[in-house]
Amino acid sequence: MILLDYSAVAIANMMVAIRIDNEQVSMQFALHMILNSIRRANKQFKSEFGTMVICCDDKRNWRRKTFQPYKYKRRKDKEESEIDWDLINECLDFVKKELKKGFPYLVVQVEEAEADDIIGALARYATANKKPSVVVSNDKDFVQLHSDFVCQWRPCEKAYVRNPDPKSFLKKLIIKGDKDDGVPNIKSPDEIFMTEGKRQKSIFQKELDVWIPDDDNASIPSEFMDNYYRNKRMIDLTFTPNDIKESAVMQFIDGRQKANKPAMTKFFMKNKLRYLHERINDFI
Repeated sequence: MILLDYSAVAIANMMVAIRIDNEQVSMQFALHMILNSIRRANKQFKSEFGTMVICCDDKRNWRRKTFQPYKYKRRKDKEESEIDWDLINECLDFVKKELKKGFPYLVVQVEEAEADDIIGALARYATANKKPSVVVSNDKDFVQLHSDFVCQWRPCEKAYVRNPDPKSFLKKLIIKGDKDDGVPNIKSPDEIFMTEGKRQKSIFQKELDVWIPDDDNASIPSEFMDNYYRNKRMIDLTFTPNDIKESAVMQFIDGRQKANKPAMTKFFMKNKLRYLHERINDFI
């Protein structure tokens, strides 16, 4: 299966067009960029990996309930941005509804889950069932899912990412945190990225060299262990609540979607998406 990180991939493509080509955000621009992201992934990977699964974020997020600073800076930056994020989000929701009507993809969304949780659950399902799959996402967090049956394509690099030691990669990420998501390193307090002028305490390579191979974590000072488990809950996708993982897998197992070419044509023409209509077979 093809596991598409829906909003993240589409938004990344939009940001490139806005930054490099000076594109202005409009309904037609956003619709084109969202759907073209899907078209390219389907065309590139369908013959090898089969079914496309559109993995979507829910509006609510269990991580934010657990850890209030989660993605705080992203939210703040969007509020201060000149980009019309309300329009982009409106278009993402609009396309998501249309995909369910006539496009041959499974659209999976689970209450309080991120696309990461859905991708994590389905990637592990794919590994357990020896089902070759590709994660289409720029997010480095998905390295933890790599296996003999799950690989990753990063659209921003136009390249596969393959890590022979996802376990060590994940532990390093847990220790160092993920600044983009507002998760500090294990030496730093929860709110470090919410406080202007404050910086994290440094993690040194000599510490990583000792801590990462230590499966029992005995070498990590006890004063950092609460923060270690804080980060593990935020980053390690095995910590996704079981009801979310089960719902994602059941939606995949129960879901079957066939292409409705007349409905797709009507949608493209109504929204003046001529370029995509001319390439309609790429979606099927």
